[in-house]
Amino acid sequence: MPRAKKPMSPIDQLRARVAEWLDGLDPETPIGATVYFMVDSRHEQTFVRHGRALTEATRKLPGLDWFSFDKHAPMPGETWHEPAYGIMEHWQTVRDFKPQWSSEHLARFQHAIGPWVVDAPDLMFFYGAGEGGRQVRVLPTGQAKCWDSEGKVVTCKGSGQDGAFEPGDKPPKPRFTDHGNGTVTDELTGVVWLRDADAFGEVPWMEALATAGRVGDGQAGLSDGSRPGDWRLPNVNELESLLDLSNDSGPALPAGHPFENLEAANYWSSSSVAAFPALAWYVAMAVGPPVFDLKFNPMRMWPVRGTSHRVPQTGQTQCWDPMGQPIPAEGSGQDGEVRAGVPWPRPRFVDNGDGTVTDRLTGLSWLRDGNAFGTLSWDDALAACNALESGRHGLSDGSEPGDWRLPDVNELRSLEDYGQARPALPEDHLFVNVRQSLCWSSTTVASAPNLARFLFVGIGSCVWDHKGVVMGVWPVKGGLEPPG
Repeated sequence: MPRAKKPMSPIDQLRARVAEWLDGLDPETPIGATVYFMVDSRHEQTFVRHGRALTEATRKLPGLDWFSFDKHAPMPGETWHEPAYGIMEHWQTVRDFKPQWSSEHLARFQHAIGPWVVDAPDLMFFYGAGEGGRQVRVLPTGQAKCWDSEGKVVTCKGSGQDGAFEPGDKPPKPRFTDHGNGTVTDELTGVVWLRDADAFGEVPWMEALATAGRVGDGQAGLSDGSRPGDWRLPNVNELESLLDLSNDSGPALPAGHPFENLEAANYWSSSSVAAFPALAWYVAMAVGPPVFDLKFNPMRMWPVRGTSHRVPQTGQTQCWDPMGQPIPAEGSGQDGEVRAGVPWPRPRFVDNGDGTVTDRLTGLSWLRDGNAFGTLSWDDALAACNALESGRHGLSDGSEPGDWRLPDVNELRSLEDYGQARPALPEDHLFVNVRQSLCWSSTTVASAPNLARFLFVGIGSCVWDHKGVVMGVWPVKGGLEPPG
């Protein structure tokens, strides 16, 4: 007599139903999913450990736009008796998502969590192009050490500094792929760079734009089959994406990079300074910040091609000549024409009604009041952010001390719109009392650790000053892996 077929478990039934539904969708349409869990506090650490394993395995798959696994706080008026966690993910196509849904690592997670959660998880799918753009995690600064105001190395734990949190996606290893044809791909961002970082010497800005547009196979060590028009001058966000701010000498790039002739010098970007468009942004490879100079002055140039799935657009949509006069964008090669990078969601910001504003581009939540603390020294700014909690400075978000932090320099820069000025924030921002002057970041200058980096919110430049100087403070939360 044939043996009766073992009935499918509820999880396997769900997996089969979703797989059948996916088969009926257009395989090329984008798709996302959210799932929320109420977790038995006695098993929280076990749940988090498995969630982190799921996150690590998922982020290795092709076609993933973003994947986050975060702890959540109750909304105003809600009372939760158990901790809550959410997974949010988005894929470029249904075709890309299907291997994730059928993967062993997802099945292992789904089958394991039953004893650790309270009630059935709340799963929801959404698909289609949405409202333009998608979420991207802020790139890491690379900083893993911490220093006091005198520049002495200190323990990172509890310091509130960049090195204590190390937010952002960790770079793959190896980070760079040398293709042996004069090109190098940054595997963190997907952007392709010339291997020779100084093939053209120092040139004025307009010449840098024109020269980059003429680059092709047979020039600058290239044997990649590229043609004029394939290469361009990178925008300010693309140049900044290369940096590793942990270096205390030489070019501020990750150790072991494959580039040649890379100088600790200034490199032009294709982005103009919206407040003073006779100036353009450059990146100082010796120390890392984006600053600006007259377009007539000569600097190095480093062509790039492709567009990144991780680096957001700068927001710049206009083009200007060296005198700062507006010009037609077509054929200029400027940032305002190319607009390379991940498009921004629209609307970009959400006012959560609890004293916080969430940036839908990065997933970070900011204090709505951009000037709640006045001006503080760097040490005091770190302490004030770490002590921030619900009930203070207009907050009713249920946050506790330690949930907030002073943002690192890349997190601060992620708010910038390089097409705007005074302040250099997106026009649809929902913040109040924004300081248009200087705001501290939690990132130290590794080569001079008594200094820390700040953002000039009115214009967009990131420079540094002594940690004892007083500046504005703008706390952030989110964007971190759950504690494990």
